[in-house]
Amino acid sequence: MARRSNGQRNSRKHDIVLLGATGYTGLLTAEYIVRHLPTNLKWAIVGRSESKLEALAKKLKDLEPDRLQPEVEAISFDDRNQLDSVIRDSKVCISVVLYWKVGEVIVKSCVENQTDYIDVAGDVPILRTFIEKYHDAATKAGVALIHLCGAFGGPQDLLTWMTVRELAQKASRKTKEVVLSITEFELAPSGGTASSMMAMSTYDPQVLKQSRQPWILSPVKGVDISPSTNFLGMRQDPVLGLLSGPTISADENRVLVHRAWGLLRNTTQDYGPNFQYNEYNKVSSVAAGIFSMLNTAIVGFALSFGITRKILSLVFPAPGEGPDVEKTRRSPVKFEAVAIADSDDGEEPPRAYASFSYPSGAYHVTGLLLSQAAASLLYTRNLEGGFAGGCLTPAFLGDDFLNRIRSAGATIEAYLV
Repeated sequence: MARRSNGQRNSRKHDIVLLGATGYTGLLTAEYIVRHLPTNLKWAIVGRSESKLEALAKKLKDLEPDRLQPEVEAISFDDRNQLDSVIRDSKVCISVVLYWKVGEVIVKSCVENQTDYIDVAGDVPILRTFIEKYHDAATKAGVALIHLCGAFGGPQDLLTWMTVRELAQKASRKTKEVVLSITEFELAPSGGTASSMMAMSTYDPQVLKQSRQPWILSPVKGVDISPSTNFLGMRQDPVLGLLSGPTISADENRVLVHRAWGLLRNTTQDYGPNFQYNEYNKVSSVAAGIFSMLNTAIVGFALSFGITRKILSLVFPAPGEGPDVEKTRRSPVKFEAVAIADSDDGEEPPRAYASFSYPSGAYHVTGLLLSQAAASLLYTRNLEGGFAGGCLTPAFLGDDFLNRIRSAGATIEAYLV
């Protein structure tokens, strides 16, 4: 497949197309596009229900009546002709659909129609399918497929990349480990997230076991993982404080970060041969840490059995619904990370610190990241590591992405400690 020319890209009807626009995450992403991207942006909102799309379009117009309004495209995602038509007409695709239902056909269409793509797909078996089937084709076609670019995945991958770079630039050292702390984060799933969690729990046990292997998405295998926790599953870090693991998203974020490590091996941004990533919750006491671990274990246990999944389905929001938007605007998020230098000289290794904070909740962070990632691909498209395409991670959008996130209200910093 020949790479698209700039002329082909520039002639497309839409700058950005948002698929799954009427879902909970889609609504917030559309709002962030309206509030933060240029007013002359040519874009489209796409979903199954024309009436819901029209209602969304009206809401967006009320938010910013003077900007160019999105086109409305009601399609069936099962109809390849309809799907190909909207993707072929677009430069960048944001996909916030139910990935276990229609995720793959959208990725396939983006590769074949040479449209850059961003998602928040967190199911490792699904990501593995995307990588195995479409990475090589996307690389050859020069199509960027940016995965897990939301509150679960995006900050973790970016902070890892930032701290590793800080150690390399300021201390001339490779990194042995990045320790990430979820410092402030209120977990309240949307209907789409709940649906994905339910679907994930129905996979074959062998598939689930493989998905927890730390290097499953990396093109090369790394070192054995050593989380450095005590018998209670806790860890005291001199910079981050008391930490408890694992987090509910630790497995997914680790394989994402490790994929970035594997893709950047032997480039100018090589993290180092002995690198590993570990993720924890920041806790105030040992008792709070034990409670955090029990909470994670109980959720995992409940998702493992049909009868408890049915009970959870009565509690979880339906697809398209989620936590109160206005309440979550006042629910801040903060992540912190420390990169520890790879050292065998007996001295205390240098460390680099980075943090990401935002005044609103997880799904607002997701809307922020998706909209600014799309802007980065649309206006700059400077991928790290010399890459032109492939199944990549948020870190590959680099400094341009970080600057855009900052300009939209996030506080991000990195320095040696």
